[in-house]
Amino acid sequence: MENEYQVLSHLQDNESTTQRGIAKRTGLSLGAVNILLKKMAKKGLVKIERLNSRTMRYILTPRGMQEKTRLTYQFIKSSYRQILNITQAVEDHLTAITAEEKHPRVVLYGPADEIEAILKNTLQKMEITPTIKRPAEDAFIPAADQHILTWRSEDEENLPADSRVVNVMRLV
Repeated sequence: MENEYQVLSHLQDNESTTQRGIAKRTGLSLGAVNILLKKMAKKGLVKIERLNSRTMRYILTPRGMQEKTRLTYQFIKSSYRQILNITQAVEDHLTAITAEEKHPRVVLYGPADEIEAILKNTLQKMEITPTIKRPAEDAFIPAADQHILTWRSEDEENLPADSRVVNVMRLV
């Protein structure tokens, strides 16, 4: 589904392209692009025109535009559902902590990305101000009273096993 979306998006943005161009832009292998284009042509999403013995043109059909729109909608719904799930899981986790500790010290440990933004918004709603630590910085040694929220397993592995580390993606 995601691969089809990438190919359809590329075809919409680039009227004159090659399979190699699609592969380079999407990160898919040339063979995968070839198979996807043939599959999408069978579904009527893409029209393939032979310009000469070596050159093909790939045209996004109206049905292909409709499918791209449908896939975009599905992606947005899925992303929003994931945001709600992360938010609820973090709220539940921190509510349990605040029942024991009035003002817990929370550290967000990970890259500056969309998940961090979701966590910051959730914590702000709960009136908790986190400390931000980046894995690329000097070694971080958490204090015993800190609750560390991370969202990537490679960052979780860099922290001491005896610390209060929770990978929020595992809560979902």
